[in-house]
Amino acid sequence: MDINIEILQLIIAGGLGALVKDILLDNAIVLPKTIDGVFVLGGLGGLVIGAAVGYLVDNNPTTAFFAGYAGSQMLLALAEKSGVE
Repeated sequence: MDINIEILQLIIAGGLGALVKDILLDNAIVLPKTIDGVFVLGGLGGLVIGAAVGYLVDNNPTTAFFAGYAGSQMLLALAEKSGVE
């Protein structure tokens, strides 16, 4: 399969995972915005995380979907543990 099609599938799968998370957990689609001078990626962050993890781990859209679904929550938990605000 062409590498561009594989990457596009991973991006779509990561985006779908982030979208499903936004709808099921947040009850709203979270768009990128600035809060108190800090840029928040919202659902776009899940898309990026999902595509990157899917590409780096096993090039599997299922992995990208679940990384998009849980990726932002994992990063927030890691940031809280390390004391980053």
